[in-house]
Amino acid sequence: MSSYRIARRSFMRSVGAGAVGLKIMLRTMEASAQGAGPPPRFLMTHWPVGTIKYMFQPSATGTAFNLTNAPILQPFETAGLLKDTIILYGLNSSSYHGAGGGHESGTPQTSTGARTPGVRQNGGEGDDACAGGPSWDQIFLKNVPALQTPGVGYVNAICDARVDSLETSTQCLSYDYATRSIPSAAGGSVTENIPLLPTLGPLALYTKLFGSFMPGGGGTPNDMTKLLRARKSVLDSARAQLARLKTLAPGSQASKIDIHADAIRKVEDVLTTQINMGTIVPGMCTPPGMPANLQGMTGSRNDYKAVGSGPTTASVDDSPNHAAIADAHMDIIRTAMQCDLIRVATFQFSPGTNHVSFKGLYPGNANGIYMHHPTSHQISDANDSLGTSLPPAGLRQEVVQFLANVNKWYNEKMAAMLVKWKNTTDVRGGNLLANTIIPYVTEVSQTTHSWSPMPALIFGGSALGMKGGQYQNFSRPHNDLWISIAQAYFKSTTPLTNLPTTEKFVRTGVAPIPGLWAPPA
Repeated sequence: MSSYRIARRSFMRSVGAGAVGLKIMLRTMEASAQGAGPPPRFLMTHWPVGTIKYMFQPSATGTAFNLTNAPILQPFETAGLLKDTIILYGLNSSSYHGAGGGHESGTPQTSTGARTPGVRQNGGEGDDACAGGPSWDQIFLKNVPALQTPGVGYVNAICDARVDSLETSTQCLSYDYATRSIPSAAGGSVTENIPLLPTLGPLALYTKLFGSFMPGGGGTPNDMTKLLRARKSVLDSARAQLARLKTLAPGSQASKIDIHADAIRKVEDVLTTQINMGTIVPGMCTPPGMPANLQGMTGSRNDYKAVGSGPTTASVDDSPNHAAIADAHMDIIRTAMQCDLIRVATFQFSPGTNHVSFKGLYPGNANGIYMHHPTSHQISDANDSLGTSLPPAGLRQEVVQFLANVNKWYNEKMAAMLVKWKNTTDVRGGNLLANTIIPYVTEVSQTTHSWSPMPALIFGGSALGMKGGQYQNFSRPHNDLWISIAQAYFKSTTPLTNLPTTEKFVRTGVAPIPGLWAPPA
């Protein structure tokens, strides 16, 4: 043992301060050799603009549900994921609302469970809500030691950050414990929990996570682009250290170095392919300016109603690149969790006030290209989304069907990405999806911007005690979702007692949703 400690110290010194990934790899293998099981993980995910109730809700509740009348959710059944899925409808975050617009306050309300204290001054509309507490990814990261890792600790990713009028709130899921005072759009100042802004470009995310395997800590996204175009790996510069690590690793664990390396090279192959296809290029992920016909439309909360009496069209179909960037982000996060570089992350397809355009999803127009969020502003009657069937034939019916088609499009992409998680074994021999809890949330109930009744899904976590394969329909505080998940991390039916009363999320009436979790056998 003494000789091992000496060799270990020597290895750590030779690696230096930069190659954190190699140190984490050694730590992981040592833990596995000592019998440590797969660690828990947490990934908060988000889709924009709510849903259409009568196309989302399954028939029947409990484990006897079916999706015959829920086309929006059918991608998860097609992908064979229903046993790994909890479907929820009827969450309410209205009591967390303090200030801000529908999407603008709905996003921080959903992710923090805290009351929004005010609106920031951002040069655009005056409804950009501030967060009144840390987000649940940070709450779990702080209070659950098993979710903590050295290195970067966690990451946040977003696939498209274009918004109406400079909102921070709609393009950020993660908020710090630290606070600051900023100018308020209502005059004076407001204290906010600091936004932990997401990474927009997959290359930047890749550099942040896998550059840590390079002696010196890696380079810039442009450096990584050159490396990947040459079909080289971040591991190439660490060959000597990897070879030495194999001799240092506990005997039963040495082969897992190849598992790490193979996983990293696979995600590099995805990025290389996208670079060569032109999907990802240096600088591409900088948000473009708003289309000319929308510039300056920032004077009203309902600014898109000023665009005209019909859906908002676009000249470019964003959906192919949007899907490719989502795949790249999720592959990077999945591989980082597989290799135990991180155990906490957030992933957002696009803001609630997004400008993402889709071709072929608008009824009766196979070649038409329509923008998602702007088109949603054609609906002003909540019954069109919350009723029991489609509105009468005409514009409203077409728009509602378009919104449902976009919701289903996002679910198809999400389902395909989750299948990869389900088919991934982590470096400690556990199933990655079974050991990761992946809540899938949105910021509004439906297109008229209310915060009740809210839909949500929870994927994975079966090894942590989450009970998939069920649908529950109720009226409960939105924080019941997070507290139900907290049971798995604290291994307790009373997780509120594990969270200090200084946490700022709204506790009134909050309790775990019965039946979502039970202690694993």
